Amino acid sequence: MSRKLHIGGRIQTPGWEIFDALPAPHVDHLGNAKDLSRFPDATFDELYASHVVEHFDYVDELGATLKEWQRVLQPGGKIYVSVPDLDTLARLFLQPETTPDEKFLIMRMIFGGHVDQYDYHVAGLNQDFLAGFLTHAGFVNLQRVNHFGLFRDTSLLMFKGTFISLNVTAEKPGQ
Repeated sequence: MSRKLHIGGRIQTPGWEIFDALPAPHVDHLGNAKDLSRFPDATFDELYASHVVEHFDYVDELGATLKEWQRVLQPGGKIYVSVPDLDTLARLFLQPETTPDEKFLIMRMIFGGHVDQYDYHVAGLNQDFLAGFLTHAGFVNLQRVNHFGLFRDTSLLMFKGTFISLNVTAEKPGQ
């Protein structure tokens, strides 16, 4: 049986189990996404995380978290990762026509909304940084994509007509 894990999901979707740090009726698995020890190796065929990995410290959590996510994927399994694209947000922030109120919204996209204890970003990621972390965690076949075609969520977020997310797919090497 194929299993798929949506880390940080907000809407129940057939075929996907939701893992989140905050309890809610739609959550199948409650916990911190850096610890998937409740799942054996090679449990899932697919893993999806939109605007999640920037919440892990780039010094000691982000790499270990991605390795943990790779561990629970089947060989050949696919990961979908979306993060706020620091390069895009910096360009938007520095545009002369960007108003102070718009700059404040961009700043929140970079650092998190601070609406609860988990809504703080501790890593700023662009394509090179994210690719480095994914590669170091053992993922292969990295591809930047415009959209995943799976969920209508933060991976599709636009600001002033510009997509602000970096969306990347990658795979766990097959046996």
